Amino acid sequence: MTRRSNGATGVRPIAHHSLVDRVTDELHRAILNGDLAPGSTVSIVDLCERFDISHIPVREALRRLESEGVISLRPGRSALVATVTVEELRNIYQLRKLIEGDLCLRAGAAITEERLQDAEDALAEYIGIEREPAALAAKHHAFHEAMLLDEIGPADAHVLRLLWKASDRYLHLLMADLDHQPETQEARIEEHRALLDLARAGKVTELRDAWVAHLQSTENALADALTVRDETV
Repeated sequence: MTRRSNGATGVRPIAHHSLVDRVTDELHRAILNGDLAPGSTVSIVDLCERFDISHIPVREALRRLESEGVISLRPGRSALVATVTVEELRNIYQLRKLIEGDLCLRAGAAITEERLQDAEDALAEYIGIEREPAALAAKHHAFHEAMLLDEIGPADAHVLRLLWKASDRYLHLLMADLDHQPETQEARIEEHRALLDLARAGKVTELRDAWVAHLQSTENALADALTVRDETV
């Protein structure tokens, strides 16, 4: 994909008091929705002027995003927004399938009615909200987290957060190309209902297999959408 410089285009001004957290959040938002396009160069000087703050919180925010793999700091006063590729998407989901599959086996063996109800509530909210990427991703993760919560340790939580953020980026960028047909949307909802049914029935191995198949289905849909997107650029 061709690299192009768009400076701070699409990044909204924020106030002095926002500091590092607010700068990080704003840059993350701009990267997720494509205002800072994959492969583009971001000028630190431009960001400082846009935010009307010094370079220190901007650099710290960029370092945080670099640790998430969405920004690469370059020598001097610029950073590069990471590209999106089918290969990287496959790598992200391969790790998700391994980690979440293992957690699913452990959590499914002793899942409580409270956790199942939390997942049911998250699914109901997921079904009822608008097809806006950030909201959909939040409720989708809430469902997955509720099912796995009792087995998620600190290290698991850290890795899952990075992987979920990485996969969210693809969802945000490709949302316009995904699941427009009602039957496709319903099929995805049914995948989640099936996970709940298997958990309630205590079918732990089948739950793990269905969970991994659900992730594989999402991976394939995103990969297909990304391939079409790249072919039309």
